[in-house]
Amino acid sequence: MFMRHATSLVQDVKTESDAVSFTEANNDYDDAMALKGTSSVSKRQIEKDRDYVQTFFSLVGFLGETLGPRTEVVLYDTSNADNSVIAIANGEISGRHPGSPATDLMMRIMQDGASQHANYIVGYESKTATGERTLFSSTYFIRHEGRIVGMLCINTDRSPALSLQRAMEQMFEAYFPQRKDPGSESLQEENLITSVEDIPDEVIAQISGGSNIQVGRFSKQQRLDVMRELRHRGFFNFKGAIPKIAQRLSISESTAYRYLQMVSDNDN
Repeated sequence: MFMRHATSLVQDVKTESDAVSFTEANNDYDDAMALKGTSSVSKRQIEKDRDYVQTFFSLVGFLGETLGPRTEVVLYDTSNADNSVIAIANGEISGRHPGSPATDLMMRIMQDGASQHANYIVGYESKTATGERTLFSSTYFIRHEGRIVGMLCINTDRSPALSLQRAMEQMFEAYFPQRKDPGSESLQEENLITSVEDIPDEVIAQISGGSNIQVGRFSKQQRLDVMRELRHRGFFNFKGAIPKIAQRLSISESTAYRYLQMVSDNDN
């Protein structure tokens, strides 16, 4: 299963003996180690370090299948920068394979000691060799006897998710456009009514403030407030608005006309 998602896992390594044979086949680090800042470490110790890094092989396959084909999992051996990648799952994401070199970040970490007090770094961006993809990356430092001897890196291609995010943003902008000048005045509201009678009922409930006071007990000022709000909402443009509100406020139609004239004069 894993092999379907991997670019190859160290020549199809499946057992510990296979892993060791691969290491022996690529064991030509010899004097070059001294040039890589490892002159204080014996050749025998480096061999032990490499054996220790190889114990993480199965973890590469496990994470590759668990995280899925959009996530590349890479195991590095820091003792050989020229052929640092010793196992990789889903390598088609970056186009790399076992035997690929160390990254520039890995070289800086080993040279500058930036990871001296850290066990891992999370959430940085990395680019593929072609520059076509930007990956979301994290690296775990594998230590043996206090020294960093390997790195386990996880690189996720979030391109599909980012494309979906942009599409969603465009869809929301199309259906819910943002106000261009939000500071000029309060945002407009819209009430989706099912009948004309809904408008005065809603305004009356608003004026009463949820007190459940009977309309027949409204004061003159409250009735004027209802008429003013209905005028602002354009209620009186509906046919038969005056008779409807007169009945709803328990007043005569002539009184309703007079109240409407009063609020119109005040507003103007």
